[in-house]
Amino acid sequence: MTRKNVSKETITNAALELLHENGLSHVTMRNVAAKLKIKAPALYWYIENKQELLQLLAEYISGQFELPKECASWEEEIELFSLEFRRVLLSVPDGAEIMMDTLPVTRQRLLLVDRTFAIFHRSGLQEDKIFQAVNNINTYVTAYVLDEQKQQRLLEEIGFKAIQEKFSQAIAEISKEEAPYIYHHFLSPNEGLKSKDDFLLSLRVIIKGLQQMQ
Repeated sequence: MTRKNVSKETITNAALELLHENGLSHVTMRNVAAKLKIKAPALYWYIENKQELLQLLAEYISGQFELPKECASWEEEIELFSLEFRRVLLSVPDGAEIMMDTLPVTRQRLLLVDRTFAIFHRSGLQEDKIFQAVNNINTYVTAYVLDEQKQQRLLEEIGFKAIQEKFSQAIAEISKEEAPYIYHHFLSPNEGLKSKDDFLLSLRVIIKGLQQMQ
């Protein structure tokens, strides 16, 4: 690719290819330049550093949102918004980590933040509690998906059966009398795996807590 064909869009696409191929650790300035078939120093004509590269990815992720329609209740709307947030983050490898490692300083991302504020402004929360509510929802969804994506990577690298065996071997060294609840929960099939139902359960606990602040 000649330098005249390089743009922030082609840089973003190259970074996305690397992300889907090998994960975030392989998204480097050098690897992106190699994808574009240009020398690494030439990339700095278009973006300043790795942080700006991550900002491009975060903006791409933000642009994949399909915002829910305004609902009669703010609780329903924030639930739908959070589910869509989770869906989008899961659709991009290491999506949650990218959002955590970048600032909300791009257009699409700021519009998403604004929509979250709009939902809580209709909730009846006190003005000084709204920022806290927005931050709580963002932190919960991002942290949940971060753990979800790391768990999925472990399953892919090690395998579910091998993980179960490791837990079984470790637990076998402790008596059931010492840790009865470990035996009860950790040895149950699929116990501990993340799911949409688990996500919603904890989200609803947060929403109930926010209702108490009204």
